[in-house]
Amino acid sequence: MLFASAVPLRPGKTDRYRDLATELKPHLEEYQELNRRFEVKSHAYWINHGRETDLGVSVYDISPAGLGRMRLREWDPRSVYDRWWLEFVEDVNGLDLLQGPAHVAPPEPVFDWSDD
Repeated sequence: MLFASAVPLRPGKTDRYRDLATELKPHLEEYQELNRRFEVKSHAYWINHGRETDLGVSVYDISPAGLGRMRLREWDPRSVYDRWWLEFVEDVNGLDLLQGPAHVAPPEPVFDWSDD
């Protein structure tokens, strides 16, 4: 299934979000393992430039079970990756993921079309 997330970027943080791939390089192995554990087939990021603020948009191709596990994820303070990611999200989006997921509920499907 596809899952998309759009979260406002804090003022002045669009360039840091744009440089995500560079910042992620030292954590790539753990990031890839995390995606395998949550059954993510692919994951992409975009910046949607708005009038008032930019949005960080991410799209996952993930299994329904993997999305459920991702939403329940507990962060490990011993993990260098977890500490880096929590700081990144708080700096770029102003969200403290230790307080819960960025979204208050699972995604609500509205419309799906395919030419298959």
